[in-house]
Amino acid sequence: MDIVDKAQVIREQELERALNENRAHFVGEDVDFLHCLECGVEIPSERRAAIHRCKLCVDCQTSQEAQAKHYRKP
Repeated sequence: MDIVDKAQVIREQELERALNENRAHFVGEDVDFLHCLECGVEIPSERRAAIHRCKLCVDCQTSQEAQAKHYRKP
């Protein structure tokens, strides 16, 4: 086994670990919100289908992410 093969094995292990951590967040009751929790606008069905447990409309999510980026330390 050469260094490239070892690197591939390590990468696959890291990916599997990350996937398992992500799956752990989705254990429990599956709740779909029909309306944005911030502004009350109806969340499109396409967004709800694409985003698991979607709580915010696109505009509110974008605003929330922009605020989080502003307060994030460099």
